[in-house]
Amino acid sequence: MGRIIGIDFGLSKVGVAISDPSGIISMPLEVIRYKKQEDLVKSLKKIALEKNVKVLIIGYPLNMNYKENSMTEIIDKFKCTMEENNFEVHLEDERLSSEYAKKIMVQQDIKTGENKEMVDVLAASIILQTYLDRKK
Repeated sequence: MGRIIGIDFGLSKVGVAISDPSGIISMPLEVIRYKKQEDLVKSLKKIALEKNVKVLIIGYPLNMNYKENSMTEIIDKFKCTMEENNFEVHLEDERLSSEYAKKIMVQQDIKTGENKEMVDVLAASIILQTYLDRKK
């Protein structure tokens, strides 16, 4: 099994996490800031090439009542874009992932308001770990 990238998608930045080579553990990687989606795609392709990644897990922000919303529509389109760029893409329920990330930071005495990028990258790691745990 190759490495897998997890994504906490945002309109101007995304948190990125990566699995270990055996696909067991998720690790925070980086935050990508972007203005145009093609810049984001280019950055993700570069990481994928460097880390030998073919699979992406994108957090899917369903409402608490499991209904889709305007953000899920954007992510559906982004999923298609990444599939057109030869990635295997899976969507993973991301409800409360950012809240869990903030809770982890608070437990470690890290201020969440001053470290928003850390919230994004931890949320990406939580999304990916949820997927990896489900696939065991």
